[in-house]
Amino acid sequence: MSPAPRARIDRDGFSLIEILVVLAIMALATAIILPNGARMLDQTIAQSVFFEFQRDVLQLRREANRSGSAITVLSAGAEPASTTERTLALREGWTYALTPALVIDEAGACAPGEAILMREAVPLMRLRVEGADCRFTRYLPAR
Repeated sequence: MSPAPRARIDRDGFSLIEILVVLAIMALATAIILPNGARMLDQTIAQSVFFEFQRDVLQLRREANRSGSAITVLSAGAEPASTTERTLALREGWTYALTPALVIDEAGACAPGEAILMREAVPLMRLRVEGADCRFTRYLPAR
């Protein structure tokens, strides 16, 4: 006599254990990826603020060259005393400090100096302008 055929069980869905395993894997992946994603977003925003700052300084350089008058860029929050003194507007929550004030002569050349970009008063990026072309480079100060 041959054995009786096995009854076939049709399943319409997933078991609770299968769903819990998938949720646990997703939670673990999120816990690993999310902090790195937030850090990458912060770095991207900081780079964007740096490029906007650099762009604004280069626009002032072109303006000084076009007008034939020197322009002085003051630190954020300073009050310009004349039409040749300027401050730059950064994104909300961001400020900068220049040491000394950045002087752009009538030919569009910059004097050497340093800048610090800060987010909510916390220094995040230290910059140095060394060449007459007014381009800032990041640097790490000696400790």
